[in-house]
Amino acid sequence: MKFGLKLKLADAISNDRLEQFLKEISISERLDVMDAADALNEGSFRAIDASSMADRYNVYTDILKMSLTQFILLEHTIKNGFDESSVAALIIRPKDEPEFDNTDQEKEEKLIDSIYEEDAIAIAHIIKSMMQNRDYVLFTKFEGVIYNRIEPIEGEEEEEPDEPDTFNERWFWYSIVRALANEDLTKFQFVYDMKMSDVLVEMAYRVQLAKRIEAERRAEEARRR
Repeated sequence: MKFGLKLKLADAISNDRLEQFLKEISISERLDVMDAADALNEGSFRAIDASSMADRYNVYTDILKMSLTQFILLEHTIKNGFDESSVAALIIRPKDEPEFDNTDQEKEEKLIDSIYEEDAIAIAHIIKSMMQNRDYVLFTKFEGVIYNRIEPIEGEEEEEPDEPDTFNERWFWYSIVRALANEDLTKFQFVYDMKMSDVLVEMAYRVQLAKRIEAERRAEEARRR
């Protein structure tokens, strides 16, 4: 099943209009839907070589290879409803694009049209691989640099969430860019273009340095008492 058809099917199901949707699509598309349903019932999807898409696109399943701009857009998309189409367009890019650049609207529309024609299972595999890599990089390799993983304590009641800090939420990424640019506006674009491999190493260094300075300050205070 093509990715575009899969998205339309999911939308029809969520809006309780599956019967009408099946009447509107072509016979070949209807057969694709039936094949996918059979595969689901059997519990065994056929293997799809998602790696072959790398011959036609720049495929990003490692967030360390993304630019900071690309990563920020991805994070916004993940946290605001996880729209599969938008995620796919951020991590499956034109083959002739040397660096991430989504400012050309016409180019982006052509990219989306192209992705819609790809195999839905291959797209799902790419998105899953990226999400697994994101989880490992952000919550294991660089845990505490951008996010902290909060594990619930067994038997302990969950606390009511505090009122959201709208200022920090609104300016979260801007504050990171501002810090990395050492508050120099002329360097912001350079920071946005940096690879996440460099961004996370620099941020990890600053976090650990801040902890060391704080520990030394507390030790000095203790000596003076």
